[in-house]
Amino acid sequence: MRIGIDCRNFYDVHANRGAGVERYVYHFVKNLLAMDEHNDFVLFFHSDISPETIHKVRGSNDRVRIVKLFRHESKIPLYDNHFRFSRSLKKEKLDLTIFPANIIPLFYRKKSILIVHDLAIYLHPEWFPDRQWFSTKILVPLSLRKAKIIVTVSQSTRDDILSLFKVNSDKIRVIYPGVIIKDNYIVEENKKVLEKFDIHNDYVLYLGTIEPRKNILNLIKAFTNFLFENEESNINLILAGNRGWKFQPIFQYLTNINHRFPKAQVKYIGKVSNRERNILLKNAQAFVFPSRYEGFGFPMLEAMALKVPVIAGNNSSLKEIASDGEALLVDSEDINDIRHAIKTVLEDKLVRQRLILRGEQRARQFTWEITIKKFQTLIK
Repeated sequence: MRIGIDCRNFYDVHANRGAGVERYVYHFVKNLLAMDEHNDFVLFFHSDISPETIHKVRGSNDRVRIVKLFRHESKIPLYDNHFRFSRSLKKEKLDLTIFPANIIPLFYRKKSILIVHDLAIYLHPEWFPDRQWFSTKILVPLSLRKAKIIVTVSQSTRDDILSLFKVNSDKIRVIYPGVIIKDNYIVEENKKVLEKFDIHNDYVLYLGTIEPRKNILNLIKAFTNFLFENEESNINLILAGNRGWKFQPIFQYLTNINHRFPKAQVKYIGKVSNRERNILLKNAQAFVFPSRYEGFGFPMLEAMALKVPVIAGNNSSLKEIASDGEALLVDSEDINDIRHAIKTVLEDKLVRQRLILRGEQRARQFTWEITIKKFQTLIK
């Protein structure tokens, strides 16, 4: 079988470009190619993808063809992403195409598998930039109708599809992603990363985009309230990730609140590399992810895999991942609930050990081997 994969939303190893969906597509494609021994693949990338990324994904696999399209930042996105891309797909005479990032091009109607990560924009449009009507009103509904099979990364996203759209439930499959995390860094590497970001005290970590739906304002308020009640504590809150939509109020509040302490207690360190991400997670006293909505909580599971206790929002896929006490779940809108959870995880040794043990066991259930085997069944 000749299978095409849309790799336009792809994590670039060299440029460290891409967030959750892009990382998912990177690992999905890399593991599918490594495990598949029968099919031929055609991967469609933006023209500015790094050679290093292609090499890491393809390796020496001679059953993989690479097609480079237009640049990542297209000057005429509607034409390039839909007409030109559809034409490139048809030219390859594919038996099946996998679209792993929510959208099928407007003019492509052949057999396809669509992977949907989340539908947050429909549930909370205020969290997103305006002028997305074309995607929400036309592209996503049409993609859901055209797809032969729809794969969701969580039961939560499947439920959202069924509540928002008229889609036959029989064509939706829930296939969880895998979790891969490296933790065997030597002492000097750990030390170097912490020194780079001027981290000298114990810290609680948030990792993700800086935007309203991640609930960072409530996290900062809860953490600083904890500090006001525990004046002897030197622990920091470290925020790592790209600036996203409507980030300005978050940084304004961060600046103002830090003025109330002798030294800045809340630090934003920007986007981090894979190595830095792993080391920061590994060395955290707790990972806090009080998001208001997630299609799937990658950082949450990565922290669990690294034996770090997790605090997370009691909503969407987050409560699905931690349904049996693998994380301390909180009401994302209740600052006092988040504050109390931080205090509990930092001070109650029995709770910490329970979260670490259950979290690590839960993370082991999410492997790319399981994910790809389920996809191979769909492909067959």
